[in-house]
Amino acid sequence: RRSATLQSVTMYAQLDAPKSNTKKYLLIGSVCLNAVLAAALCFSAFSGNSLASPAMSSRRGVITGVTAGVAGMAGARMARANTPTSIFETNCGACHQGGGNNIIEGHTLSKTAMEKYLDGGWNKEAIEYQIRNGKGPMPAWEGVLSEEEIKAMTDWIYEQSQGAFKDVN
Repeated sequence: RRSATLQSVTMYAQLDAPKSNTKKYLLIGSVCLNAVLAAALCFSAFSGNSLASPAMSSRRGVITGVTAGVAGMAGARMARANTPTSIFETNCGACHQGGGNNIIEGHTLSKTAMEKYLDGGWNKEAIEYQIRNGKGPMPAWEGVLSEEEIKAMTDWIYEQSQGAFKDVN
């Protein structure tokens, strides 16, 4: 059993799990900030104000810093998924779209498949263990998702395996 586990670890290197969409939102905020600054510079250039004056430079620095800080905080807040459905879509959907499995055929999130393939069978403890620790090509989500998110995902997947994912094969 140990050699099989060791072999599967070497066969499937754990991929880094996506941490959040913070970078995407910071990029969007940065682009918007640059557009605002470019517009302000054009306005200043055509209004006859000196862009090189110390007062203008200081104001520009303060505005840039405050705007970047606000954009960063807003991006971090928006990147956090807040419902089990959005957590699933954000973190699991690439491989488990619609409860299926795009990586290993048959290893879906249906109750029947979990009874057959999930270590420990179809129960909340086994589902939570899989989410926390991963297995094979599935990354471990402990440390990426919060405790509350892991518990919410466990309950949600358990429910969906009998509902929306029931007939996925």
